[in-house]
Amino acid sequence: MAEIYSDSTPFYLRKRYLIVFLVFWGYFNIFANSVNMSVGIVAMTDETNITKEDGSIETISGFKWTQAEKGIALGSYFYGYVTTQALGGILATKYGGFLIFNIGIFVTGLLAMLTPLVCKYGIGFLIAIRVVIGIFSGLSFTSAYDVLSRWIPPTERSRSVSFVMAGINIGNFMANFASGYITVHFGWSWIFYLFGIIALIWSVVWFLVARQPPQHDKWITEAEREYITESLKEENGQEKLKTPWKAIAKSVPCYAIFAADAAFSWGFFTLVTQLPQYMDEVLGFSLQNSATISSFPYLLYPFIAMSAGFLADWFLKKKILNVTQVRKYFNSFAFLCQMLFLFIVAFVSDKTTIVVCIILSVGAGAIAASGYLANPLDIASQFSSIIYGISSTFSVLTGVISPTLTGFITTTPDAASYRIVFLIACAIYLIGTIIYATFASGEIQPWAVAEPVKTVEVEVKK
Repeated sequence: MAEIYSDSTPFYLRKRYLIVFLVFWGYFNIFANSVNMSVGIVAMTDETNITKEDGSIETISGFKWTQAEKGIALGSYFYGYVTTQALGGILATKYGGFLIFNIGIFVTGLLAMLTPLVCKYGIGFLIAIRVVIGIFSGLSFTSAYDVLSRWIPPTERSRSVSFVMAGINIGNFMANFASGYITVHFGWSWIFYLFGIIALIWSVVWFLVARQPPQHDKWITEAEREYITESLKEENGQEKLKTPWKAIAKSVPCYAIFAADAAFSWGFFTLVTQLPQYMDEVLGFSLQNSATISSFPYLLYPFIAMSAGFLADWFLKKKILNVTQVRKYFNSFAFLCQMLFLFIVAFVSDKTTIVVCIILSVGAGAIAASGYLANPLDIASQFSSIIYGISSTFSVLTGVISPTLTGFITTTPDAASYRIVFLIACAIYLIGTIIYATFASGEIQPWAVAEPVKTVEVEVKK
């Protein structure tokens, strides 16, 4: 376990906390502009009543798209997203995650604002722009790990990653919660305008305050700079290593992360893309109520994630558990709870029980932020963005497969068809739990650190 250092900088002046907050906000932007389509596509294809300022109601007819076409449109974001996960990690390692993270979110925001115009030309154009949004979102998502690897000490990783990942769920929450209200009062186009504008504002803020690593940052205290540098010295060192592709390809701990990520993402994307439609078509909630209820699980996530993150870091700081144990225990508990709650959802008919179990299932997933999600920073800090990029490439394939498969399974949307969807997610959670608990590691891998310089003593004869 790494030596524990201290930082005398006052809490409110620590620049690394600002960086973590901005990464959190960046993830908010990525996923708000992903999930807004889940509510948006329901509004696009339904007749929408908009209440004007004078109290009159205007009815707007929706697009006449089939259930299968809507499934493809929902999955189209991930067609692009999956292609740039690894590329984002590679570019971040080479050029710096600070730059790649910003470019991706800026373009995502810009294209989100163009979505209402583009979709008027047909489902094909909507699919195309969603693919491009996915491409740039993918670049941003994995490049953030390069930023975290440069700023976050080992004993703060669990809570930092937990907070950052909470941005995903806050983005989901706000996209679901706000989109229903926005659609009713302003029309569905403003779902895309609003979250696009927020992403562009973030891009300007990031450019102004988060362009440099701690070694070159102008607004960091010397005490904090020394603390970060010393804490990461063993992992990052002073030498920039070449990417050990062969070692990564043969690494069993890396494959454990890949498996866990794929399992988590299957369940996550199943709920993210299908929950509003499930609430609307099976449980019979109105569009606004469906969007509101669908957002509740993601509001619970950050509180659980942060609590679990602080607890995990406390176990490490007090040396009660080592890194490997923390990652395995927290990850297994998260996955098994998610599986249990979704299993209950599959077989009950009471609406209150279903809603509560869905909320608890999403909330339990927050604990995995202290499991496999923080793990790339443990085993190979310098290459964490690449490892997470590869991992996300496999996992995001589930974002392509899951909504598309669900679209075909739920051609006739009823409780029986959605039961199949939920049971598939349960089986995948169980498989992911077994693989990660067996093969994961929290130790720095030998190929991720520079080899010590060998000294040779030469005997000089007189």
